[in-house]
Amino acid sequence: MSAVAHINQYKTGLFYTDEFRGDNSWNGYEHNVLFRNEGLDENGLPEFTNVAMALGTDDIKDSRGVATADFDNDGDLDIVVSTNPGDLKRAARVTPALLRNNIGTSRNWLAIELQGVESNRDGIGAEVAIETAEGRQISHVTAGGAYASQQSMRLYFGLNEAVMVTKLTVSWPSGKTDQFEDISAKQLARITEGGGIEYFTLPSVDKQSMLSAR
Repeated sequence: MSAVAHINQYKTGLFYTDEFRGDNSWNGYEHNVLFRNEGLDENGLPEFTNVAMALGTDDIKDSRGVATADFDNDGDLDIVVSTNPGDLKRAARVTPALLRNNIGTSRNWLAIELQGVESNRDGIGAEVAIETAEGRQISHVTAGGAYASQQSMRLYFGLNEAVMVTKLTVSWPSGKTDQFEDISAKQLARITEGGGIEYFTLPSVDKQSMLSAR
């Protein structure tokens, strides 16, 4: 329906009422998509495949925000998707969806937490670079990242079959640099600006309670 063609009704707010809209979404019930990175094609361009339907993540709700974090502490990033309730006032129909990633249990990884001293305490703006036998990776600590959503401040690096990070470099917003070598995979490394590195095992999470809380 064109709002311009029905401008007088539009100005009254009729089109935004529950009575007019019913269960319909202004977004037209678009299905969510989830793209798998297939790497580079023969022309060197990135290639992606939509796997949402195959994985059951093609939700039809009015999804708006998305954030990543290791909710179950198994070494990989899970995804939570929030849904816009609008003025429906039916919260049970718009609960967030948690998409759990279980790949971390079969691949190597390294988690990094930063604590700034001269820089801001959360290390926002810091760059972390790692090197392994399989190559080099770079990640940044950022604030926000999606509509009304905050990503985890903890950085994750997928290491595939590599069991060791041979070199890790943190470039802080203050301009300082910290560097470490020979870090074993599958652990959490907590780095304080200018103060060294500590290693931890990720605490276990009751995954059954996570399911019942959805």
